[in-house]
Amino acid sequence: MSLEFFTDPTLLPFAIGGLLIGIWGVVFGGSMFLSVPFVQILFPGISFGQIVGNIKVGSLFRGIGSTWSTRKHIDWKDCFFYSIPLLIGTVVGVSIISQLSQKWILPAIIFAIILSEAAPYTAKFITKKTFYLSSVITGIYAGFLGAGIGVLLVALFRLKHPEDTQISHVKTQARFIEWLLVFVAVFAHIVTGNIILKIWLVWATGSLIGGFIGGHILNSIGTLSGRIQKVILRTSFVFALVVAIVKFIA
Repeated sequence: MSLEFFTDPTLLPFAIGGLLIGIWGVVFGGSMFLSVPFVQILFPGISFGQIVGNIKVGSLFRGIGSTWSTRKHIDWKDCFFYSIPLLIGTVVGVSIISQLSQKWILPAIIFAIILSEAAPYTAKFITKKTFYLSSVITGIYAGFLGAGIGVLLVALFRLKHPEDTQISHVKTQARFIEWLLVFVAVFAHIVTGNIILKIWLVWATGSLIGGFIGGHILNSIGTLSGRIQKVILRTSFVFALVVAIVKFIA
C-alpha cells in the first residue's frame, strides 16, 4: 500500500461510518439504505457497481460471524441445492449494474423501498409452481442491490418448510443463503473490476467491528418492537432518497 492510502482524508470518516452502520445493521436492520448514500457522499466519482460491490464485501465479512454461530443448524445440502437459481440470478444482477453510473441509484433505491414495504404482501404470491422463477428474480435483485431481501428469502424457503414450528429454522437457512448470495456477488464484482482496495478494506474492517459491537448491544437490549423498527427503517429510506436525488440532479 502506498503512503497516499494512509494519508487519504476520507479514510477516518469512512472507517467510523462503516463501524456505526455495521452496528446499525445488526441492531436495527436496513443498513444498505445507509451504506449506499454514505459511500456516494464520500466517493462521488465511482460507479453504481463499485458502490454496491465494495459495500457487499463488508456484508460478506459481517456474515461470516452469523454463519459460524449457526453452522450446526444449517441444512448445508438443501441450502446449496436450492440456492443454485438464486446464485445464477445474482451473477446476472451484478453484470447489469457493473458499468452503470450513480444516477441509476435513484430508481434502484425507489424500487428497493417499494419492495421493502410490499415484500410481506408480495411474498404470499411465491408458490411451489413459481419457486424457481421467483428464485432467479430474487437472485437478480440480490446482485442489483439486495436491500431488504431477507423477507423474500424467508418466503421462498417457507415453501420447503411450511410448518409454523419451522420458522426459526427457515430464518437460519435464509440468513445463510443471503450470505452465499453476497459471497457470489463479491466474486462477480471482483471479476468485473468493481472492487477497490481503499474502499472495501476500510469498509470491511468497520463492518466487522460494528457487527461484533452490534451483536452485544442486541443481546443486551433485546429485539425492538416492530413499530420502532419500521420508524427507524423508514428514516433510512429518507436519507437514501435525499442523497440519490441530489446525485441524480447534479
